[in-house]
Amino acid sequence: MPELLASPLVTALLSRSPPAPLTARKVWRADLTPDIDRLNASLNVRAVLHLLNDDFDACHSLAQSCEGDPYSDHLHCIAHRREPDYWNSKWWIARLSHPHLAEIYVPNIASASLSQAKEAAGKFVDAVQRADASGEGLTELEQRQWAELTTLTKILIEQDGKEGNQ
Repeated sequence: MPELLASPLVTALLSRSPPAPLTARKVWRADLTPDIDRLNASLNVRAVLHLLNDDFDACHSLAQSCEGDPYSDHLHCIAHRREPDYWNSKWWIARLSHPHLAEIYVPNIASASLSQAKEAAGKFVDAVQRADASGEGLTELEQRQWAELTTLTKILIEQDGKEGNQ
């Protein structure tokens, strides 16, 4: 599904500047919501695109509808972090299990384990919570979050092309 990655919709979402804020207070571009909803793509691809568009409700609804799917659970975790509902986000981290977690959360450790990735994800939630309270370090954390979201988006779009739509 490389054509989706190069589509105007995904290009607009991935090239937004500045990147998505740590907490999604409103949808970034409401005009993109119907386009995301109409995509012939898996539920997880549509959910991550809603997350890139700061649409917590749409992402949460899709992710929650496939609870137990490792990627839906991951999207659910991120959506709660951005809500912000930090405790709930960390609750979901404990349930994460997909094979790309290390690539997303500990990309500099070649043979990182699932537990190392989950620990790093939890520390990221803690850092976001501290920054939300203090207002310090927001730019760096927004960049880390953007790397997390864009990496996950590319993984899900690539998987969608290999597996077909759900």
